[in-house]
Amino acid sequence: MSARKFQKASVEELVQWYAEGSVAYEQALDAADSRSANRAQDKITGAYRELRSRGETSQLLTLLQSENETVRTNVAVHALEFAPERGEPVLLWIAKRPGINGLAAEYALKAWREGTLEFP
Repeated sequence: MSARKFQKASVEELVQWYAEGSVAYEQALDAADSRSANRAQDKITGAYRELRSRGETSQLLTLLQSENETVRTNVAVHALEFAPERGEPVLLWIAKRPGINGLAAEYALKAWREGTLEFP
């Protein structure tokens, strides 16, 4: 997706693309498809950057209720930047779970606490 497409999108579309990108990222990892994983990550990052530039990152918080654990993990990590009181509890719970999301949550929390977590 081009930067222009993100700029022209509504907030609702950006939130939807963020969620879709997260699901696609999970599927690409499961399939060991790095090219698709990179495209999905670009979609997530593009949507997040555009939401941030508009001051609308809080619109992602509704996705913390998603049934998809990867969506929740991604939102919770990003929430550490703008709503840590909402993101941290979700990450603490996910960090106790097995799998890639548990590991991602654990490392994100560690980096955040150390002050080394960088946001796109």
